[in-house]
Amino acid sequence: MSLDHPAHARLTADRHTVDQLNDEADALLMVSMQRAQELAGEALELAERCGYEAGVARARMLMGYGHFYLANYAQARAAFEESAAVAVSLGLKALEARNLNGLGITNVKIGQLGQGLEYHLRCLRLVQSMQDVLGQAKTLNNLGNLYLDLNDFETALTYHLEALELAHQLQHSVLISSASINTALSYHKLGQYDKALSLNLATLERARDANFKQHEGLILANMARDLLVLGQLDDALNVSQQAVQFSDELGDRENMCDALLTLSQVLMSQNQPDAALVPLRQAVTLADALDFSVRQAEGHRDLAALLEQQGAYQEALSEARLAAAAQQAVMADMLQHRTQVMAAQFKIERLEHRAAEERLRYLELSEANAALQTAQERLAYQAQHDSLTGLLNRAAFEELLQASLQSHPHTEMGVLFIDLDHFKQVNDTLGHDIGDLMLKQVAERLRHSVREGDLVARQGGDEFMVLLRSMRLHTGAEIAATRILEALSAPMELAGREWRMTASIGVAVFPDDGSDITTLQKNADLAMYLAKRERHAVRRFQADLGQAAMEQLELGQALRRALENGELRLHYQPIVDAQTLEPVALEALVRWQHPQLGLLPPGRFIPVAETSGLMSPLSHWVLREACAQLSHLRARWPALKVTVNVAPQQFVEADFADQVSAALHDFGLDPKAVIIEVTEGAVVGDAGFLQAEELDGAGLDLALDDFGTGYSSISRLHQLPARWLKIDRSLIQDLRPVPERRSSRPIVRALITFAHEAGLQVVAEGVEDPEQLQELQDWGCDLIQGYLIARPQSPELLKL
Repeated sequence: MSLDHPAHARLTADRHTVDQLNDEADALLMVSMQRAQELAGEALELAERCGYEAGVARARMLMGYGHFYLANYAQARAAFEESAAVAVSLGLKALEARNLNGLGITNVKIGQLGQGLEYHLRCLRLVQSMQDVLGQAKTLNNLGNLYLDLNDFETALTYHLEALELAHQLQHSVLISSASINTALSYHKLGQYDKALSLNLATLERARDANFKQHEGLILANMARDLLVLGQLDDALNVSQQAVQFSDELGDRENMCDALLTLSQVLMSQNQPDAALVPLRQAVTLADALDFSVRQAEGHRDLAALLEQQGAYQEALSEARLAAAAQQAVMADMLQHRTQVMAAQFKIERLEHRAAEERLRYLELSEANAALQTAQERLAYQAQHDSLTGLLNRAAFEELLQASLQSHPHTEMGVLFIDLDHFKQVNDTLGHDIGDLMLKQVAERLRHSVREGDLVARQGGDEFMVLLRSMRLHTGAEIAATRILEALSAPMELAGREWRMTASIGVAVFPDDGSDITTLQKNADLAMYLAKRERHAVRRFQADLGQAAMEQLELGQALRRALENGELRLHYQPIVDAQTLEPVALEALVRWQHPQLGLLPPGRFIPVAETSGLMSPLSHWVLREACAQLSHLRARWPALKVTVNVAPQQFVEADFADQVSAALHDFGLDPKAVIIEVTEGAVVGDAGFLQAEELDGAGLDLALDDFGTGYSSISRLHQLPARWLKIDRSLIQDLRPVPERRSSRPIVRALITFAHEAGLQVVAEGVEDPEQLQELQDWGCDLIQGYLIARPQSPELLKL
């Protein structure tokens, strides 16, 4: 029975209205997510009423994207699944592809990266079969985002750049904007902050011209982080405030969390802790509500540090515990995600192998199939192997280690953690290209040093892992490790000269030293750190280490990596003329920007460095970094000097004077630009006395630090070629008499008189109130240092 003309005309009009509503909603997704949701909802209601299935499917898909951008991921997934089912039944491939894309990004957001990868690859196959270049670009863009979540930033950048190139070819404004945002984020994660900021600035202009409000909010939040890292704090504050406002207007809760965190960090960097507390608490509340573990860890960590600074120690401790728990969740999620992706790759590989046999029967599809298979093989190989050495990567090693433990729970196995000794010197002296050649040779030697069936992987940098399957003897792992050590130490030819590379190897045995992969790897790592104390050594994990010793080992191990990864920072405290208060010098003070614990003062890690053999490299880093930064600071203050604290063990090194002279020469500084600070105990011995004379002969000045706390001989002291004598802050603090102890005033006056008679200038440390300053001025003290003048600050915030 046919429809009468008026009913048919009304049905046609209704379908046209549905299409118009869907078109408007589609156009508004990047501008106003709430309005797009409303329009898609109207389209859905009308399409269901008039039985327009294609309109229903498209409206559900658009509502799915609206839910996704509003962080309602469960509703988004349900909408995409329903829409995809209808699209498949109607043969609407383009709509099916958009739903597969939506399911891919939604599963990634909720932590199901394996399923997300499967959806993205299904989408890639579909758009390739349709010769849909736009769909390919979108899928490559989303694959890049997946690898961002896996912290594989180099792979992510590769996919984002490919997507951006296709987007430019198509002149597709939305995709150009999206791919540019993601490419800039990849640059930021790789530490290329200038590139990230430049790309974000260009993208922001295009987004504003096109009225892409949702993109504008994302770009502002990302730019704020770029500006913060680059030290452009005023711009970072302005941009982060804009990002908060945009996110609030759009209802984008995830971006709001990022923007609030960045805003609080900018305010903290500007020394505005009270102002930072409000956005920081809002960010933490939002991160907890979204169960956003990465931001939970960052937010609770920042809040703990801020509360500790304000003296709220109990609340700070509670926040620190929440931060630690969130960080553990992040690490667990990362391991789970990599495992999911690995499992998905294996599953896809098996399915595609069977499918390839069927596709070979259809020669007309051979070219498309070959391209798809190449893409999948590349993804599978990249997911499992290190790009430089061809060894298994960390994720693949952990997956196979887990499988071995589960399939052979009663078989002894050994896990070796291998770290090359002094590898940084190879990169510094010969360059990274030669360093890469050395890593390839090391990988080849490792392959030939293990049995068939054993696994070798590159952990990252100059670190490697080995799984020794099924050992006959309890000591078999240590025997194998010794054999590997000998193979690695054999001479190798690099850059026309012979090198000998040594290594430190830690051993953990399953099940004695751990029954799961996390414990085994951690204990092998700790054992390697024990071996690192001696270099060119093998050490088995010691289960009887106490908790305190374990914590010291872990902190020392992290400090060694901090030196390699650039986590150390210098802050500076001014030293001023006691009478005029004009700046004379800056004391360089080391800090550690710990990735989990925040900014650590020297008291937290210097004792560890002293017991771990790291004081000399740490002091060497401080010396060169201070010279590098002084060369820039002198552009503003030409006569400025810097004082550098030197560890006693470095001070007595035979080539120490040459080290200082080399640093001065490398950064174009004169010998009087740097003053070497050592404690009085470091110079009163024969070796120290001779070193002081050698420094004096090279035109370098010496300052005796913490004077008045040691037991040195005054008769010997006046013979030292020192220029400054720094009175310890404990004596300055005791200038004012109190009932329970005597005043230090007679000692301080006598030290000033003695120093002047010996031709030394006197620096009073720890001056904190005007009364102390007045007395020191009256006694003729030369220089002043302390909180009354200024607290230690980063070079970016330094004001003289």
